[in-house]
Amino acid sequence: MIGRLLRNDDVLRLIVLVALVIIFGLLTNGVTYSALGLRNILQQSAIVGIAAIGQAFVILTGAIDVSLYGTGMLVSVVGASALTSRFDLNLFGGDPSSIWTGAGIMLAVGAMIGAVNGALVAWARIPSLVVTLGVWQIGVGLAQLIGGGYTITDLTPDFGVFGQSSIAGVPIPIVEMLVLFLLAAYVLHHTSFGRSIYAVGGNAASAYLSGIKVQRIQFAVFVISGIMVSLAAISITSRMMAASARTLTGLQIDSVAAVTVGGVSIFGGKGTILGVLIGTLILAVIDSGLGAIGATTAVQNTVKGAIIIVAASIEYFRPRLRLKTTAA
Repeated sequence: MIGRLLRNDDVLRLIVLVALVIIFGLLTNGVTYSALGLRNILQQSAIVGIAAIGQAFVILTGAIDVSLYGTGMLVSVVGASALTSRFDLNLFGGDPSSIWTGAGIMLAVGAMIGAVNGALVAWARIPSLVVTLGVWQIGVGLAQLIGGGYTITDLTPDFGVFGQSSIAGVPIPIVEMLVLFLLAAYVLHHTSFGRSIYAVGGNAASAYLSGIKVQRIQFAVFVISGIMVSLAAISITSRMMAASARTLTGLQIDSVAAVTVGGVSIFGGKGTILGVLIGTLILAVIDSGLGAIGATTAVQNTVKGAIIIVAASIEYFRPRLRLKTTAA
């Protein structure tokens, strides 16, 4: 029984997560495994976790979405511009929009950007890395044009409900992240759409021959990614009650790191959403622990880069090691 559990990659990742919490806890006099520390880790991981769900859908098809920062920045700035009471920065040049109108605009912008990414990848057959790199820069440029390079503040006070309120003492972003992970797990592992995503990532040609609408699946996962980035942008904008160029800095790197550490193959077709959740929490613990012991941002970024390389290398070399073992 124990041996079978230890052969499960997600169980091993969970063990690594617990070990990291304990190690950093010992190094920080219990900061990381205190109730407040664990809550902060979960809250810190919520934004990346929500975005990582969309990234996981994309990577499972064998593609990648590096537009997340540009998309998130544009979504945040557009939403804040609609919600601000500052006449000079208000998108509509009048009174601030209601929180539901603002959130709806943000979701629509993210979904439209995802649709552009998906259409160019699926039907124009442009490599996803090229498309999303371009869209990343377009998103940043449009955000700077709309916001004028300013930090947009004075948002409708009620907008804080999405990022600052709690349910039974649990911050809403954490609840939102966990609910979205549960929904993603159901979609990926218990629906024909989820099975089609794995099939496309495993072998798109075979998936096509088996009757799967490959291009529709490729389009849909990018739309999902855009919506997830919008939800992440709503949460962080609501929490900060402001939008600026730094709001979602590094989101694309963090999301890719969470997905690869979570065991999703960068070649597509393999991985679990539970693994992505654990990978997200592992990164949050490392960030929190390194910050607590005084590590600089440069050190944290270096560690993240190394983690991505190691995680991707494991997925690359594991099949070859198994073949050698079998041959021996």
